[in-house]
Amino acid sequence: MPTITKDRALAIAMLIMVAILYVESGNIRPPTSWQTYGSAMFPQILLGVIAILSVLILVRSLFNSDSPQARERRTAMQWLRQNGAVLSLFAFFGLYALVLPVLGYLVSTMAFMVASLALLLGVDTRRKWAINLGVSVTLASLIYVIFHFGLNIWLP
Repeated sequence: MPTITKDRALAIAMLIMVAILYVESGNIRPPTSWQTYGSAMFPQILLGVIAILSVLILVRSLFNSDSPQARERRTAMQWLRQNGAVLSLFAFFGLYALVLPVLGYLVSTMAFMVASLALLLGVDTRRKWAINLGVSVTLASLIYVIFHFGLNIWLP
């Protein structure tokens, strides 16, 4: 059974995220005739720095077996069981990013917030459901009003 430490999991997650974001940075508009460098240069530099630091964390975690993290090695299944809420939040966020262009800001944000708060707070009583729905509807609507009418920025 493979063992995984917090450092290894963080480094691998960061490298995957950097790879995805680097590919997506290719969609940023290329430089115009008056720009020396394009708008994608700064994000790509930051992604490169994050990738280098992630590789350093990964290498250090492989060679530093006497660290406290190495003593707390767990199997992959134990790690997944203990961090299920965090992984579920990442899944909710990915789903939110997918449905945002389809359903729009208000519906998708309210659904995301309801699901996230239900996961984090638990929804075993009517009171918690009322708080969850009240906070989700109020915050999503308030942010929409501020951006739409106050800042004149259109949300999807």
